[in-house]
Amino acid sequence: MFGLRFCLLLAVICSCSQFACGRAEPPPTPSKTVLLDVEPQLLQEKATEAAITETTPGPTTTPKPAPEPTTTPAPSPSPSPSPDPKPTPAPTPAPTPAPSPSPSPTPAPTPAPAPTPAPAPGPLPPPDQGTWPVTDPKTNVTCIVVQFAAQLNVTYTIENSTSLWYVVLNVPANASVVGNCSAEDQWIQLSWLSNNTVKPNSMTLVYHKNETTKNYGLKSLNITLSPENFVNGSSKDPLELFHGPEWQTPLATSYRCKSSTLLNMTASGSTAAVLTVSRLQEEAFRTTNGTGFSAARECGGGDVPDAVPIAVGCALGGLVVTDPCQPPRESAIVVNI
Repeated sequence: MFGLRFCLLLAVICSCSQFACGRAEPPPTPSKTVLLDVEPQLLQEKATEAAITETTPGPTTTPKPAPEPTTTPAPSPSPSPSPDPKPTPAPTPAPTPAPSPSPSPTPAPTPAPAPTPAPAPGPLPPPDQGTWPVTDPKTNVTCIVVQFAAQLNVTYTIENSTSLWYVVLNVPANASVVGNCSAEDQWIQLSWLSNNTVKPNSMTLVYHKNETTKNYGLKSLNITLSPENFVNGSSKDPLELFHGPEWQTPLATSYRCKSSTLLNMTASGSTAAVLTVSRLQEEAFRTTNGTGFSAARECGGGDVPDAVPIAVGCALGGLVVTDPCQPPRESAIVVNI
């Protein structure tokens, strides 16, 4: 019985397999019942076993639940790498200024004391009279002869100050002399050194001849002083002083002025000077040998428009800085030459 069922089950499975495979085959021919000659004892034993099997409950087998199909997600395509951007440099932090120290109170500057001039040696003695000739080397004719005593009083500004000081200089009688004997303008220059100076001082007198009037006269008087003369002076350059035209006299005569005469000297800045000339006699455009003077024409009146006699000089103002009638002031710097 069991064997028969097994055979039938096998046949059904085969039929299903053929049908599932889609084979268009004709249905199987019904099998014929085959009778097998089996021994009765064997059949009895098979039947007993089948009955026992059917009546004996076998162990209940709980079917194992089918595992859920694991769905593996499709791998996502890896994104293409984007180009690396250039690194942005970190901004440089601005330097933090160091805290400035609290300014300490600046003490008010102490004004420097004004420089003190050298002590005055006392009143300067009157200048000596000198005589200076100029001879033409070509003709051996003395064309100019000058004779006088001269003293110069100069007021100047001291360095880093508005104070005024002054210095008194004498023209020495032994000053060296040079000159020129030209036809129209003749000149004579005196040079000398002051005490403690290296650069010389100079005085130049220029004479002009008028052929129409047959007169001649003093055209200009120029003085150059070394800066070493001015203690604590504000300028380190030589001082230039100037005086314009003066007296006129006919040719072949000399000009003479015995009394002291003040000549105002002009200069740039605040400097002023007065030249005091005494025992003056001078002659230019000479045509004779020797150093003697020709007939003299005395000073005074319209002949000397800018010369002032010493009697009137005590009342002068303006560029006249010192009073010749009074002794030098205590602050004066007197230079003996």
